[in-house]
Amino acid sequence: MQLTLPCEYSVKEILPAIRAIVAEKLVNEKKVSIYKAAELMGLTPAAVENYIKKRRGIAVKEILRKDKRFMDLIDSFTDNILNSNVRNQLASYYCILCAEGKKTLSKNGYQLSPCLVESLSYDFSFKK
Repeated sequence: MQLTLPCEYSVKEILPAIRAIVAEKLVNEKKVSIYKAAELMGLTPAAVENYIKKRRGIAVKEILRKDKRFMDLIDSFTDNILNSNVRNQLASYYCILCAEGKKTLSKNGYQLSPCLVESLSYDFSFKK
């Protein structure tokens, strides 16, 4: 029996998809430079460029993108990183988005192990 940790699939597939969606929103929709998007997201400019050019994060991106609740959270997250200094909270935001992404994938037939964040009762709206 092979042990698959709850975050293993998330790190390989969900987080890159989230980053790709956020990078595309920042650069293509909000007209933020690749360098500024990288700074806001805690990534390198090369990583942001790879997400925008669809070299990374494509496996489950379209499934996530079709879910309205998930995209509302992405929109809130994008607005928060543009309008406030949440850099010290990026990891927490990414964990919340990942948990919501897993819920979205579960609704689409994926069977993924839950993580600790998913078992918490938390308001995922990103509202301040």
